[in-house]
Amino acid sequence: MYAPRYYLTVILLTASLSLSSCVTYRVQTKKLEGTEYEQQRVSSILWGILQSPKVVTTPVCDSLGSSGMSEVYIRRNFGDFLLSAVTIGIYNPATLKWKCSKPCPKTGPL
Repeated sequence: MYAPRYYLTVILLTASLSLSSCVTYRVQTKKLEGTEYEQQRVSSILWGILQSPKVVTTPVCDSLGSSGMSEVYIRRNFGDFLLSAVTIGIYNPATLKWKCSKPCPKTGPL
């Protein structure tokens, strides 16, 4: 009697896992790339009320004297979505990746 339910559950679980994928948001500017990708795991707690880390710092970009980013990615994989679903949105993890832009060229006499 329970065998058809078991098979249906296995089929639905297999289909949902095989059809799931990650989500990537990409922001690209017209600035030239100056560095390789850097990344950091970030998360929001209580539906975005709290964020960890509160501020993402970019020491490599700051050390280059860069005026911004050339690319920024926010990526959430299946595990991130699963954690978010299990906690009913209380915990939302993601991976943040970025590339610094090249520093502005100096003008005028040296």
